[in-house]
Amino acid sequence: MAVALFVAACSSDGARANDGAGSANVDVATSNGALALTFGRAAEATGVPRDLLVAIARVEDGLALPAQRLVLEEDTAVPAAGPLMLRHGKLDTLARGAALANTTELALRQDSDLALHAGARVLAELGTKTGARADDLASWKTAIEDMSGYADDAHREEYAHRVFATLARGGDLDARDGEKLTLARHDLPPTLTLDISSSLHTLTTSQYPGAQWIPTSCSGKCDAGRGGANVEYIVIHDTEGGWDASVSTLQNDPGKSVQYIVGTDGRVGQFVTEDTTAYHAGNFFYNQRSVGIEHVGYSKKPFAEAEYAASAKLVDYLAKKYAVARDRAHVIGHDQIPNGSRISESDAACASSPATCEGDMNYGGASHHTDPGVWEWATFMKRLGAAAKCNDVTDLWNCSSDGTQAFRCAGAKVIVELCDGPGACETKPSGQDDLCHVKPATTPPTPPATPSEPAAAPDEPTTPTETTGAAVPAPDSEQTTSIDAGSGCNTSPRGRNEGLAPALLLLVSALVVVRRRRAA
Repeated sequence: MAVALFVAACSSDGARANDGAGSANVDVATSNGALALTFGRAAEATGVPRDLLVAIARVEDGLALPAQRLVLEEDTAVPAAGPLMLRHGKLDTLARGAALANTTELALRQDSDLALHAGARVLAELGTKTGARADDLASWKTAIEDMSGYADDAHREEYAHRVFATLARGGDLDARDGEKLTLARHDLPPTLTLDISSSLHTLTTSQYPGAQWIPTSCSGKCDAGRGGANVEYIVIHDTEGGWDASVSTLQNDPGKSVQYIVGTDGRVGQFVTEDTTAYHAGNFFYNQRSVGIEHVGYSKKPFAEAEYAASAKLVDYLAKKYAVARDRAHVIGHDQIPNGSRISESDAACASSPATCEGDMNYGGASHHTDPGVWEWATFMKRLGAAAKCNDVTDLWNCSSDGTQAFRCAGAKVIVELCDGPGACETKPSGQDDLCHVKPATTPPTPPATPSEPAAAPDEPTTPTETTGAAVPAPDSEQTTSIDAGSGCNTSPRGRNEGLAPALLLLVSALVVVRRRRAA
């Protein structure tokens, strides 16, 4: 299996193989787009192999990050910056990058190119400390592990394996604004590209089946137990960063924690036990009475179908386990949490529309968070066998982000329609109903008509005749109906009257002969 995986990892269309064993100093076909030039300049300025920077950005899902992100919450769960996703992990690459670039963390989060240069400087500094060389990719292994920000060895090593596997595969990588970056294939030993250990799978078992356990210290981040409170709420969050940035931040960053995280591909991770009071809502009353679920993604971008599906299964599991009401007063967003500095922490969750809750300083917890943003409550609650609030949607039909459903409020109820016809769901200009194409209902074919037959009396079984098929009384004796194999027609009934006609014919013939003799 290991050999097969290595062969698959080292084959890729559209990228030339590196002619040096792990060397980055080769002529590599690259695009001439703005992002490609930024990677080249960052590598040249710091001495970090350009392809190593690209591979890390690929693993971090940071290649598609826009060049400018000016509208950002200063206090967010995961303040990640740039294609390398600088963050507050065990190694605080965000703080260190800001210091090396002589700027602020917020400036790095807003300017992706500036953050890329800052991240290259952080990696170069780590490479110098660990003895990495520009002509030997394998020598960067420890620096890569440190750059990950993970606190435990199992996740640090697995992260490095993914980076090296990306270097071994190469390929044409999708980037922002439709740009493609070409990454050469690098010849690397399987010990670097393949994670054949079982370390991640042998960590303490999570409570939710299939969830990855992420060892997390509660020091300054959460409290053991719930102070006698019961779980009454499930709180939906988004991270504003990729999987690795989100997980390593929530594992290490002081003052914040959560029970679960769901990735864009549907994977689930668990940081602390469900009976732990995690610091995720910015409201201690709700922290004691809720399970928090972070979702990898961004509040202004649609969430992936696999993420919705996995999250719904997790919420269903928690709702059953803790008897949480399946309504929008108990399955809530971070933007609905009371802000204890303005109103009572124990007040009910915001019941207004998501846009109104986001704009109301009385909600969103202590720091007025506005996540999960564009979360589609109408389709999500339907997955739970429940309904969203009418003010979660509008009176007009709106398509779901994936175009497979449409929803609106009508008659004080949220209606969700499946758009399974040609064209699925068609978006229209603002102020108009979106058009949901529904597959026409199919009518089962009508069976061919059969000749009507008069009902037989209970004591008179019927048998079809040979000519018309009309029903006639059957003989007293037992009879059967046979089918002529050649013609498919019914043969004569068989019984004790079968020889009557021939006998009468013989009798008549004999009488005729006698009469003729007498006449003679």
